[in-house]
Amino acid sequence: MTAKKVLRVSFLERIDSAWGEITIAMAAKTGAIIYAQGGCHQSESDGRGVSLSSYIHAIHSLVRQAGARSVLMIGCGGGVLGTMLSADGVAVTMVDINPASPYVARRYFGLPDSVPFHVEDGAAYLARGRSKFDAIVLDAYHASEIPEHLTTPSFFESAAARLTKKGALLVNVFLQDDADRDAQTIARTLRGVFPEVRLLDEPGARERNAILMAGHVAPLARPWLTMRPRTAAEDIRAELKRLAFQRLP
Repeated sequence: MTAKKVLRVSFLERIDSAWGEITIAMAAKTGAIIYAQGGCHQSESDGRGVSLSSYIHAIHSLVRQAGARSVLMIGCGGGVLGTMLSADGVAVTMVDINPASPYVARRYFGLPDSVPFHVEDGAAYLARGRSKFDAIVLDAYHASEIPEHLTTPSFFESAAARLTKKGALLVNVFLQDDADRDAQTIARTLRGVFPEVRLLDEPGARERNAILMAGHVAPLARPWLTMRPRTAAEDIRAELKRLAFQRLP
């Protein structure tokens, strides 16, 4: 989930879904591919499988810093982070509750057919499986909110049980403004499960994406651009430079 952008677009496909209509569009000026669901902007790529959202690049950099060779993604959107990590040789597993998600990710955002994709609730997938991952990325939204059951102590305990010894959990948290305390609320829950929790954010910005991270995350540095898109690279690089680790109460 990320902030909306106003662009001139041509619509490529509309898909009915129990979680809101999915629209796939192409930006007239740049050829970027844009995924929206229920009227909320979810994903955007350069048309060649590289994200145009700075928070996706932030997570990509953090995952690569962590040296993760296996990554579980809960919540797909366009799946462009999965496409990027797969291009790096990372073993990616995708989980999304929406049956339309694998089609959209593979048809429009370059997710390889070889990437396993489970159409399932993320909490249910964690609870029933045994495989461990070097990193788990939670980027699941209904409209502008993370489903409540994906931010509970039991969910984070299940995530911790599926991480390798030096694994990390990364959570995208969409914030309206500085008065929005969702990141701090989720961080308190994470601290009940993980000894190390950090927050990457840009205080003062409106409609922004903060990243919570837990697990073996003390060595992680501020992210940088690790995969250059064919357009908007300098804008993304500048946005990444504005991110900083924040003190949690």
